[in-house]
Amino acid sequence: MWNQVVKRILGAGPAGLFVLSLLLNISLLSVSRADTIPGLYETEISVSSQDLDERKAALTAGMRQVLLRVSGRSIVLTITSIEKALLHPTRYVQRYRYRNRQEAGGAQENVLWVRFDKKAINKLLRDNRMPVWGRTRPAVLVWMVVDDRRSRILLGNNTSNPAKAFISEQAKLRGIPLRWPMLDLSDRANITTSDVWGSFEDTIINASRRYQTEAILVGRVYKTYGGSWNARWTLYDHGRRQDWNARAETLVETLIPGVDRTAGILAQRFARVENDEQNKGLLVQVYGVNTLAAYNKTLKYLSRLALVTDIQPQIVSPDNVIFRLKVRNGRLAVSQAIALGHTLVTKVMQNRTTVPRMASTSVGGQPVTMVAVDLVYRLVQ
Repeated sequence: MWNQVVKRILGAGPAGLFVLSLLLNISLLSVSRADTIPGLYETEISVSSQDLDERKAALTAGMRQVLLRVSGRSIVLTITSIEKALLHPTRYVQRYRYRNRQEAGGAQENVLWVRFDKKAINKLLRDNRMPVWGRTRPAVLVWMVVDDRRSRILLGNNTSNPAKAFISEQAKLRGIPLRWPMLDLSDRANITTSDVWGSFEDTIINASRRYQTEAILVGRVYKTYGGSWNARWTLYDHGRRQDWNARAETLVETLIPGVDRTAGILAQRFARVENDEQNKGLLVQVYGVNTLAAYNKTLKYLSRLALVTDIQPQIVSPDNVIFRLKVRNGRLAVSQAIALGHTLVTKVMQNRTTVPRMASTSVGGQPVTMVAVDLVYRLVQ
């Protein structure tokens, strides 16, 4: 059978030679995984000594951070079996070491750096029906105004402000990639501090388009006459708006719900609990794959998706390739993950209503097969 396929490929001329080169190179490709969120399973905990009891406490605190970051769900820390696992953090540690870290003010701080075992952490989460959120995550643009009763400041990429520093650090702990506006001439022409403070939705959304993030977080943080802090938060995500308030005695305590609620909302959308019934193969057809470089790019991109556990080319044609993906959580979760990457864009097929996602290919003018594909994309060159 393989010999017949090869003969058909060779009979297709130059296009056939290209297809044959793809098939011959499949076994030679080494697929690398690129991290969108670096150090997803790593953390640093402040310590005052290398005492055994303090180290165990630091490892437990670090494991809490990693479980929260990887699952995206605050409820993960309330599950009984996970609480028991936290009593023995060393079972999940891959490596640790003590080192010094320089703080923003220049002072030195002793920390315990820990890398947790990815497989062990993921298994613990899945055994407890918790999601495992991959490293490719939606970017969030932050428009935030801080009013400390002396001035009202719109925070930007180059702004030095304690509120911005803490928000950025908290987002790092939760695995949320933040983007701050540049506040350049273009931004200044499109939006003002008053627009953000007044929650002028149309203005905020229009000014955000240039940044092309998946979500927009708007914060209005202010100090009260009594010295406490209030915050009004709004998250625009996938055409939806969600609002919430926070109040606390300190600025830091007021800012935490801004990041944590955002992480929870995004995790609810992108981090799904694994369903055994959904762990089936998907056929993904990608057009625009007409060179070996384009094939390599597509294969590597799909392989990097956290939901993909295995990938095999099913049908190779001169202008498209159909891949069979073994995935977690089904078609919807995969399509959402691909939508984040800006590498593949959805291709609208003609006559899709009369021919429900049927894809065919041919070599040398002879039809090879026809299959029903689950997702159809075009490679962005």
